[in-house]
Amino acid sequence: MRWAERFASPPVAAFATTRVVLFIVSYLCLRWFPTHTLLFWQADALPGNNWLNGWLRWDAMWYESIVDAGARLLPPEHSNANFFPLYAWISWLCARPLRLFLEPTTAFYVGALIVSHVSFLAALIGVHRLASALVGPAPAERTVWLVACFPFSFFFSAAYSDALYFCFAAWCFRFARTGRSALAAACATAAAVTRPPGFALVLALIAERVSAHHWRFRSLRREMVAGGILALAPLIVGGYLWIRYGSPAAFVQARQMGWHRASGLTGLMTDFREFTAGGLFECGNVTDCLRGWDLTRTLLGYWYITLIPATVLLTCFAGRRLGAGQVVWVVASVIMGLANGLDGTGRFVAVLFPAFIAAGIAIGSRPALATVCGFFTPFLLLFTCQFARWRPVL
Repeated sequence: MRWAERFASPPVAAFATTRVVLFIVSYLCLRWFPTHTLLFWQADALPGNNWLNGWLRWDAMWYESIVDAGARLLPPEHSNANFFPLYAWISWLCARPLRLFLEPTTAFYVGALIVSHVSFLAALIGVHRLASALVGPAPAERTVWLVACFPFSFFFSAAYSDALYFCFAAWCFRFARTGRSALAAACATAAAVTRPPGFALVLALIAERVSAHHWRFRSLRREMVAGGILALAPLIVGGYLWIRYGSPAAFVQARQMGWHRASGLTGLMTDFREFTAGGLFECGNVTDCLRGWDLTRTLLGYWYITLIPATVLLTCFAGRRLGAGQVVWVVASVIMGLANGLDGTGRFVAVLFPAFIAAGIAIGSRPALATVCGFFTPFLLLFTCQFARWRPVL
């Protein structure tokens, strides 16, 4: 009976329902529609396996290259210094037992998918507990369904670091809320070693603890252990980049020189023009659209441009109930994202759960929740298919 109750809990129900649907959709999409690679180096990591292959796209190969010097399917002129290592390391550890019956590359990808799904479920549980404490059980239930149905939540099922980062962020604030500062700091540090925006979480946790002490900085002397753990974040990242690439600034160099990504206003304006340059469809008629699913990046552009102010406004709307740390994290994350342009806005926003908590408060009822999730779902299914077929949903 106890296990049945746990399975019926909102986080587990939202996770199980949406992930089963997405796996079936990805499988059917690869069965019914051809893949459409855009670059010469792109190819299937697990050809013939339609259940898993659609989740191994784009960045997945780069994470594999962190732990495999002989990784294939990568453009030679780029550098994997663009990707922080913790997700790859944990996936590698998870894959070790799988090597007993799978070849190493396949084992890594299966391990990475396991890490992503376990992390996403753990993140939903953490968000649900945090939101229940902050705003009550009903908005908390709505929050996890909004996160799971969000059009870009398919990234949490892919071999990407997003789910792991989401998990660390959720439990960071959960531990901070319950006074376990050392555990909260450990989660923030781990998040910073998982993805560059994790450093925004380090700043947010400092704001969270300072506000908990009524902005009396002297009282932070009690948080010396947590402060020491947070100080490890730049040391670990900088040390890793220095040892592996010869420079603690290798991430910035790889992004600007290898990946040709401009930073600041130039990159933002370039992406804005690209995402708003054409119509929604490249195809000539409805039949062609359904056959090829040839949606342009303009559809993503409309989503991205809407999500940025919506995320900040929703978070500020519920700022008093969320607390200073969560507001700082969302605003700092958005600023860091915009500094790198619009590219990838959907997946960066998907982890910013304080905005979803605020939306769960604002929606206010199950019928309204069903309406919003009903609006989200076609986009979630479409973007999942696009991702599985190598179409740009980044």
